Amino acid sequence: MKKLLYVILGLIGIYLILALVGKSRCVVERSVVVNQPVDVVKKALTDHKFFHDKWSPWTEKDPAAVTNYIGNPGEIGHAMTWSSKVEEVGQGTLAIVAMNGDSIIEDLSFEGMGTSKAYYIVTAKDGGSNVTWGMDMKIGFFFRPIMMFMNMDKMIGPDYEKGLANLKKAMESMPAENTASTTYEVKEMEWPESHYVAAKRQILTLAEMAPFFAKNFPAIAEALGKEKIQPIAPPTSIYWSFDEKEMKGDLTAAFKVGSATKLKGWESYSFPAGKVLMVDYYGAYEKIGDAHMAIGTHMKEKGIKDQTAVFEEYVTDPMSEKDTAKWLTKVYYLLK
Repeated sequence: MKKLLYVILGLIGIYLILALVGKSRCVVERSVVVNQPVDVVKKALTDHKFFHDKWSPWTEKDPAAVTNYIGNPGEIGHAMTWSSKVEEVGQGTLAIVAMNGDSIIEDLSFEGMGTSKAYYIVTAKDGGSNVTWGMDMKIGFFFRPIMMFMNMDKMIGPDYEKGLANLKKAMESMPAENTASTTYEVKEMEWPESHYVAAKRQILTLAEMAPFFAKNFPAIAEALGKEKIQPIAPPTSIYWSFDEKEMKGDLTAAFKVGSATKLKGWESYSFPAGKVLMVDYYGAYEKIGDAHMAIGTHMKEKGIKDQTAVFEEYVTDPMSEKDTAKWLTKVYYLLK
């Protein structure tokens, strides 16, 4: 009897030692590149009905599972609940708890298994979006020895891979109207005091703008090069105003430089620190108006009345990248 007791105590001791040295968390991640803009992808990822109907790897395992939705897609608190008699699907809740920059964070609860963190990280890549889907699961003290003999990555990873393949297929087959410019994410950011060397400010029609920029950007870059001055941002067009009726803009072509920089034969313009609204626009320049419309809509919704200036930073060199879908332009509205 004592020997049996010693054996049991020994096994308990071993179990506790394993619990002490076992991992306290388990992270599973998979990624895929989706040929759609970041904002379009993020909008889809915050819609649980789209998840269930279009790309969840578990839907086909039990199409008859009872599913309900709570709240509005794209908002914190939006959730889905499900209940299935299929053991692999089970019962649970998935709820959006935070949306921070490039991340969407959710609480994932399975009946009898506690709550884990599920998340998406969406970043721009090659004119599309790199989507990382992951789960960060805390492992309770007494479950750690068991988890040492279970490979969660191999258990869950294939489902994540299948789900992301479904997402890619669903997103890339979406009709054009579902990826309209209204989906651009408008970000509010701090703007530092900024200084530019530039061509002389002019009022130009749309037809006059392209040749103006084509002439002045290379000329300013050449002048900076001769003086061994390194610009601190890509070539930038600056707009003080734009008359939509006359289709004319008060503008210039410029490069951002240090505060003390002067360039003989060129103008200098400075702008104070403040707040800006910003959109990352991917695409041909003739459709960049979509990004401006998105910011304009945001300003109306937030009651923002006016801006000091508008900046378009042309990050991608069109001479080295022929695919217009990969051209990145950062659009900034410096607020008054």
